[in-house]
Amino acid sequence: MTDTDDYRARIDVLRCAERVRSAEFIARLLLMFLGTAVGALLMGLEWLPLWLGVYYAAISLEKLVLWRWQHVNTRGYFFVLIAISAVISTAYAVLPVYLWLHENDALKFGALVLLVGGVLNVFLVRAQVWEISMAYLVPLCATFPVITGSTFEAPTGGPLFYTYAVLSVSVILYICIAVQAANKAHRKFLETERQFFQAQKMEAVGTLAGGIAHDFNNMLGVVQGNLELLQAAEDAEARETFTSEALTACWRGAALTRQLLTLSRNAMLQPRRLDATGTLYQVERLVRRVVPESIGLSVVAEPNLPPVIADETTLQAALLNLAINARDAMPDGGNMRFEARRLNADASRPGWLPAGEFVVLSVADTGEGIPQEIINKIFDPFFSTKPKGRGTGLGLAMVAGFARQSGGHVQAEARRGKGSRLSLYLPARPAEHSAIAEPATEAHSAAHQSAAAS
Repeated sequence: MTDTDDYRARIDVLRCAERVRSAEFIARLLLMFLGTAVGALLMGLEWLPLWLGVYYAAISLEKLVLWRWQHVNTRGYFFVLIAISAVISTAYAVLPVYLWLHENDALKFGALVLLVGGVLNVFLVRAQVWEISMAYLVPLCATFPVITGSTFEAPTGGPLFYTYAVLSVSVILYICIAVQAANKAHRKFLETERQFFQAQKMEAVGTLAGGIAHDFNNMLGVVQGNLELLQAAEDAEARETFTSEALTACWRGAALTRQLLTLSRNAMLQPRRLDATGTLYQVERLVRRVVPESIGLSVVAEPNLPPVIADETTLQAALLNLAINARDAMPDGGNMRFEARRLNADASRPGWLPAGEFVVLSVADTGEGIPQEIINKIFDPFFSTKPKGRGTGLGLAMVAGFARQSGGHVQAEARRGKGSRLSLYLPARPAEHSAIAEPATEAHSAAHQSAAAS
C-alpha cells in the first residue's frame, strides 16, 4: 500500500463521518440548536447563539475543504484536516468549561452531558484513525484539568480537588486506551477484509483458470477430431468440411482470447472517432442473418448524434453480444429494438456515471426479462444462464470490460415478463474534425459474429 492509498483511507473516514445527510450529523445539529435555544431563552445565556455560530463556522470550513478538494488525498491535505478538526473540537470544548465554571450550579450537568457527548461522537464516527481522533480528544481531555483546577482550595487543595484530579487522570487514561483499542480493532478488521478480498481473488483466478481450461479443451478437441478425420478422409469435399470446422474452432479460441484481454482491460484497442448510428445499423444488418423470422428488428436513433471514440471491431463485437443475448431471451419470438440516444452533460444521470456527455447504445428485447436476483451477476466472468455448451459466460463480461476501458459503462435493466434492456454508455466527442467510421468488412463481421456466439 502506498502512502497516497494510506492517506486516502484515513481521509475517507472523515469524509464519511461528516456527511451532511447522515443521521448522526442531523441529530447532532438538532440537539445543538435545541440546547442553544433552551439555554438562551430559559437560562439567560445570551452568548450561546454567538458560540453556536462560531462552532458551525468551523464545521462549515471543514465541509468546504472536503467538498472543494474531493479527490485530493495527499499527506499535506490530511494534516490540514487534522488542524481543522482540532479547531472544531477546541471551539466545542469551550462550552462545557464555561457551563462548569458558571455561577449557576445547575449548568454543571449540561457541561458533563456535552463532554460525554463529544467523547462518544469520537468513538462512534472518528475512532478509526488515530490522528483524527486525537485532534478531537486532546481539547476535550484538556477540559478535565480545567474543571479540576476550579475545585482547588488554598492552601493545600482540599479533598475534592484531589478526588477530581484522580478521576480526571483516570478518565483521560481510559479514553487513550479505548481509542488505541478501537484503532487496533479497526486495523485488524481492515487486515481481515484485505485477506478476505485476497481469498476472493484467488478463488476468481481458480474459476477463471478452470473455465479457460474447459473451453480451450473443448476447442482443441474439435480441432484434433477434425484433423484426425481429415487424415482419414479421401473425399475432397469432406476434407474441406473438416478443415473448415477446425478453422472455426481456432477462430473461437482467438475470440475467447480477445474476450479475456478485454475483460482484464489489457486488450490492444485502436480507438478512433466513430459514427455511433452507422455502427448500430451495421450491427443490425449482421443480426438479421442470425435471428429467426419470428423476431422483429427495429432501429431508433436520435438525429445528429455526436461521434464516440472507441475501437470499431470491439464495439461491434460488444453490440453483437448484446444482440445475441437478446435473441436467446426470446426463443418463441418477439421484438428486438436497437436504440441510440444522447445523454447531455447537464442531464440527470445515474450516480455511477461520471460527468460529461455520453452516447447511449441500447439493445432491448421483449423476452421474459432478467430475474432481479441475478441481474447484478450477468457481467461476472463465466456466469451464464445458458445450457452447458451454449456459451462461455464471457460475452457480457467482455462488454463490461470494453466499456470500462473506453471510459464508459454498461447497464442492465429488466422487468419480469416485460423484457430487458442492456445499454452501453460511451463518452461523446465534439463533431468537429471527426472521422466517421468506414463500414466493417464482411470478414471482420463474420469474425465478430463468431465471437459473439461464443
